[in-house]
Amino acid sequence: MPGSDRLPDEELRQVRRGAAIGAAEALRSSVQPPERGLGEDAVRRAVGLDEEDDRRVMSFPPHMRKLFRSIDEGEAEKLLALLALRQDTIDWIAEKNPRELKNLDGVVEFVSSSRTAAKVLMWVGATAVAFVAGVATLATKGYDLFALFRGGR
Repeated sequence: MPGSDRLPDEELRQVRRGAAIGAAEALRSSVQPPERGLGEDAVRRAVGLDEEDDRRVMSFPPHMRKLFRSIDEGEAEKLLALLALRQDTIDWIAEKNPRELKNLDGVVEFVSSSRTAAKVLMWVGATAVAFVAGVATLATKGYDLFALFRGGR
């Protein structure tokens, strides 16, 4: 800076700082910053996203990308249903090995068929009780009716 040999160090530093601030303000007023962040346009071009496409470019670890590629829509629904289970249920299932889970399938089928058999037996039992009660009532009333025709009572 011309004439800087005559200014003390503190004043010289303030002059340089003031000049830098003035230059920054002049640059800020003349140059408009981009609407997007730095490098975002380059990333969109590299990935092939359109201007209207508002997806965000995210970098997932390789194991997550592999998981995302392997799941179709039906499996995603199943996964969401599993994630909606209570935490203690998820922990209980996680402790089981494949053999125990297969046995658990058999237990579920057995309980389901047992409930169906219980409903059938309930209806059979109710029908048998109604039949016996109907026969007893008919026999009693029929005996009284037979006595009436014989000329008794």
